[in-house]
Amino acid sequence: MFLPPLAPTFEAALRDVAARDPRFRLAAAERLAQPDEGREADAVAALRTLLGDPLGPVRQAAVTALGLVGDASVCDLLRARFDDEHAEVRQSAVTAVAVLDTDRTWLGALLEDPRPEMRYQAVRALAAHEPSQAGELLPRLEDDDPRVASGAARALGELASHAPAASRDALAKALDREDVAFAAAVALAELDDPRGEATLVRALSDRNQVLEAVEALARVASPAALDALAAHGRRLFAPLIVRAAIGAALARRGDRRGESVLARVLDAWRADGRDYAVHAVGELRLEALLPALLRLARRLRGADPVTLARSLRAFDRDDAREAVRLLTQRFGAALTAPETTSA
Repeated sequence: MFLPPLAPTFEAALRDVAARDPRFRLAAAERLAQPDEGREADAVAALRTLLGDPLGPVRQAAVTALGLVGDASVCDLLRARFDDEHAEVRQSAVTAVAVLDTDRTWLGALLEDPRPEMRYQAVRALAAHEPSQAGELLPRLEDDDPRVASGAARALGELASHAPAASRDALAKALDREDVAFAAAVALAELDDPRGEATLVRALSDRNQVLEAVEALARVASPAALDALAAHGRRLFAPLIVRAAIGAALARRGDRRGESVLARVLDAWRADGRDYAVHAVGELRLEALLPALLRLARRLRGADPVTLARSLRAFDRDDAREAVRLLTQRFGAALTAPETTSA
């Protein structure tokens, strides 16, 4: 509805700030987020105008653009959008101000805001920009809004090195909340605390949570949980990407059953999940599965050649080096560049 046929030039975007058609004003805001060299001040001036646009999507695009090209001088204008009638604009404003403002003490007050979407954005901003203040997230684990509470849980897991000692017990308590338990269990795993294991094992049956549950269990799984992972990896109709993740998780824990799961993914008829398995073989240097990589080097069967070459380089063997040489002949010298193989 809002997108014009073609992206405007920078000069056209400056003019389109005053266009009657909202599609062109929206496109102008998006283009001004990437000003021509030396034209940042012009872009900011035009975006200031769009902050007062009558349409919410245009204001949101202007707020987002100012977060990219503005500086602290526009923070007061952006803060005024904290009370915008559109929730999307309000949330984008929090994100933008958090990027531009070096004094983020205002986040503490926003964590108590009556609007749940603002508390959620405050949680995200604090996690992104003020990790040393992770302790301020603890009260939000008891937030009435499950999105806020889950966001706080995930943030504490992501900020493991900054999370206060009380985080583990607080997250374990959050396991009692059905709407927050999974986020709390993942966060506990990131803190190397196994108390969320039962929640993670149950999540293996949830297609929306299974991959994250597998990766969390790779850190904390007990022998019983490893058995549950192995059983799930043997399921006939489990998606290949899930099997690959399970194989990698088991292998990471030194469980040899992971190699057999990965082998089935590498040799499967379909290619989905194959690159995940290829990466895992190289990352974990699973010598028993190197022959499968060598076969893929001769016939890719949907595997990504860069990922395959990267994994083959993990093995200090002549046959692996020869396979990389063959891939380079077929797909170019880019495969040998360090920057393409270290990401």
